[in-house]
Amino acid sequence: MSPANRRSLAFLAPLILAGCAAYHAQPIVPRQEAARFEARSLTDPSVRSAVAKALGHTPSSWNCEALVQAALILHPDVEVARAQLRTAQGAIRTAGAHPNPTLGFDGQLTGNMLGGMKPWSLGFNLDIPIETAGKRRFRVEQSSALTRAAALQVAVTEWQVRSRVRKSMLDLYAATQRAELLAKQDQTEDQTLHALDERVAAGEISRPELIQQRLLFNQSQLLLRDAERLKGESRAGLADAIGLPASALEGVNLDLSEFSHSPQTEAAGHLRSRAMLRRPDVLSALADYAASEAALRLEIAKQYPDFHINPGYLWDQGQDKWFVTPTVELPVFNQNQGPIAEAKGKRAEAAAKFRAQQAKAAGELDKALATYHGALKKLQTADSLLASQEKQLQSAESLFKAGESDRLALLSAQVEHDSTAVSRLDALVESQQALGQLEDAAQMTLK
Repeated sequence: MSPANRRSLAFLAPLILAGCAAYHAQPIVPRQEAARFEARSLTDPSVRSAVAKALGHTPSSWNCEALVQAALILHPDVEVARAQLRTAQGAIRTAGAHPNPTLGFDGQLTGNMLGGMKPWSLGFNLDIPIETAGKRRFRVEQSSALTRAAALQVAVTEWQVRSRVRKSMLDLYAATQRAELLAKQDQTEDQTLHALDERVAAGEISRPELIQQRLLFNQSQLLLRDAERLKGESRAGLADAIGLPASALEGVNLDLSEFSHSPQTEAAGHLRSRAMLRRPDVLSALADYAASEAALRLEIAKQYPDFHINPGYLWDQGQDKWFVTPTVELPVFNQNQGPIAEAKGKRAEAAAKFRAQQAKAAGELDKALATYHGALKKLQTADSLLASQEKQLQSAESLFKAGESDRLALLSAQVEHDSTAVSRLDALVESQQALGQLEDAAQMTLK
């Protein structure tokens, strides 16, 4: 090989190797990952700092919004969605990359040469591909649309995490309040049972009345134990919704006060419009359709063949020879009609999925609105009944203090009041659940 060829190879080698990435191993050790999960805590300075940054202040207690921000940092589902987004972003670079040229080497030895002629022929040639019809641009458009869809899926996942945190906090609030009310009711029924025991002993009432009250007392105790069980389950469910071990919530000051009332919703028309036009899952389906459009344009562009330019050099038995050989594929047997038909079908499928997602959003919103308005009416009725029971209880207390009724009548009024308070709590929880469904349908927080 001539000195000029050797110098060319020496120049090209560093250029080829300079852009190579190095591999760095990142092994996953299950035991270490489990220990890292068990060590997660809301008291972690990095978690508290990130939550404070998101809220604009350091939370004094952990209310729903603060725990949502912690979940967006800690929950593995969010981590998965963000990793998928990074993969989609990398695909844009792949789509926009220019095809590399190919370098080929030639060498042959000719036997039985005439005297004085050199037997070797050595050379190289380049294959330089030239894409046509905007194929690279369509690939970039397709990857960009898929990246937008992945980014919107991150928003969908974040909302799902928020929804689970809110539901778990509501479950914990309901179990806590129910346990308190049932404990109070249990005490009242226990006092009633003792009062009836005294009357049976005095011969004032028959034993069946005492048995009926004892059955009510036993049922109340079972309900109380069930509420205490649900309280523990709800706390564990809340930890799971945040992405923490259950032990991480021990001693944490949780603020559940926001569930003690039901806020009014915005105008139904505005929420319906938002659900159909601005929900992340609807916009993600629209981005998927844009990707299918770009994919179809790419397949249509592939009908037009790419060019290849093949410059080369040959040192042929002592002679320097330079040549250029352009080549082009001849679309004689295949005009890419099959992939074009597939791309058209996928575009029609993406369009149908978008319309289905939009219709689903509208249906979910309409159903959630109906459920919420019905739950509010039920809560209003429960409020009226509880107010009526409070008046009756006050009247019974006044009569008891005035000596016009006995303690058993007062206890009976207290039992009725406690039972109505439990029913009112159930109605309040239903309205909060309906509010959560409405927020999920609109995928926005309603204040």
